[in-house]
Amino acid sequence: MLKMDERLRQRYLRQMGFTPWVAIEPLPGAAPSPLIELGPLVAEPAQPAAPMPKLALQSVPASSAAADVSVEAEATMPEEVTALLQEQHKPKARVATAQQLASSAPTASVAVAETTPSLMFTLQAHRGETVHLWAEQQQADAPGLNREEQQQLTALLKLFRGAAQHEPKRFFCAPTAGRPMTAEIVRPMFDLFLRSLLGREAEVKMLLFAREETVQALFDAPRYELVVRGKFTFLPVSSLSEMLSDPAAHKTASWKAMQAHGFV
Repeated sequence: MLKMDERLRQRYLRQMGFTPWVAIEPLPGAAPSPLIELGPLVAEPAQPAAPMPKLALQSVPASSAAADVSVEAEATMPEEVTALLQEQHKPKARVATAQQLASSAPTASVAVAETTPSLMFTLQAHRGETVHLWAEQQQADAPGLNREEQQQLTALLKLFRGAAQHEPKRFFCAPTAGRPMTAEIVRPMFDLFLRSLLGREAEVKMLLFAREETVQALFDAPRYELVVRGKFTFLPVSSLSEMLSDPAAHKTASWKAMQAHGFV
């Protein structure tokens, strides 16, 4: 396996806008984590089969049929031979091939993916003088905000005496192959992202411009109400794209929430 220099890896991650980041699975070369003992993975060796008894079979005339076997002959026949003959006359069960099973029913991973909705969003973190502004991108897998969203964010940052960063820190939530992202997975990742990015600051107030679905996934709380996580105080309001599409509803509700909770 190719080993990458840590500084070079951090440089690549910064260029992609994914720093700092949190891994949800153990990485090669990382510090060992305690593992649960699952017992031996090697199957127990099979016990040797008991040797088959040697049977003395007598020849039967060709003219006699199987249905004409007399009661006396059946009585003297060994039990093993009787069971073998009965097994041969049973109807054969149809065995489906692996290809037929695969085509007839979906795999477990596909079934889980269809039943469990997956979260996908990207948050950008920007600094103001006393309040930080975090904004959700309208398109999660885009390089950044679109032009209208960027203009809206720039105007809001001026209100809080801040400026849009050229390479903002981003929190990217996306499903992996066969593993949907749920709120139970995202919340601890988001908490680690907060501590790694803002852990040295005493107290932080943040305006979060995000969709209702994203706010519920992160905080399990409604928008326009304060959310306190230790020394971090969030005020989730409408997303930038919602303010642009329906300013009468979303800008008004967001502004009233900022006033009510002392953010402006």
